Amino acid sequence: MNQSSINKQEINYLVLIFNEFAKLHNISILEAYQYISQYKGLEFLLEFYDVNHTLSTDDVVDDVAAICAQNGGAL
Repeated sequence: MNQSSINKQEINYLVLIFNEFAKLHNISILEAYQYISQYKGLEFLLEFYDVNHTLSTDDVVDDVAAICAQNGGAL
């Protein structure tokens, strides 16, 4: 999915995930966004939005953390 085609529901969902990720890791929302973007978590969230949005927020935050870790991210 190309970022210019993101709809309002997807944006709201991404904001929710960034917020929950930030809370879990005790970082700012901006830091969460930057980290998730840098380590390919944003690509994962957008590519698999159709499945991810049906899962619990906790599961998705855990999955994003795992994806980021696999791509070199460490918090």
